[in-house]
Amino acid sequence: MNRNAWFYVIGAIACAATVGFAAQAATAQGSAPSAGSTKRYVVIGCISRETQGSGAPSSGAASASRFIITDTRGQVPTIYRLEGDQSQLALHVGHTLEIAGSVSAGSSTGRGNANAAVLKAESLTYISTSCQKPDKG
Repeated sequence: MNRNAWFYVIGAIACAATVGFAAQAATAQGSAPSAGSTKRYVVIGCISRETQGSGAPSSGAASASRFIITDTRGQVPTIYRLEGDQSQLALHVGHTLEIAGSVSAGSSTGRGNANAAVLKAESLTYISTSCQKPDKG
C-alpha cells in the first residue's frame, strides 16, 4: 500500500472508534435531557448559524444569530443549540465537529430551534471541512 492509503486507513479507524464511543456515551446517558438536569454529552455533527426570527432590528449580525449543531447519526437528526465562544463557533460554520459538554433542556417558548436542548461547548474536536449529507436511502 502506498503512504496515502495508510493515512486513509488510520483516519477511518480513528473516526469509527470516535463515532462508536460517542454513540455509547449518548446511549448510556439517555436520549433527551429533562428540565433542570445537566449531563455530559458528546455530539458529532454539522455546525450552522441560525438567524433568529424576532423581527426586531438588531445592533449587529453577531447578536442576530446563534449556532446549532445537527447530529445525523440517529434515525432522526437531533439539533442542539450551542453555547460557547462565539468567535470559535463562527470559524467552524459548515464544518463537522465533535463537541463535548453539558446538555440542558431548551426553553419551551420561541420559534425554530428555540426549544432544542442546549449544549455548552466545553471541548471541540475538528473532524472535517464539510458536512456530510445524510443518505436518502
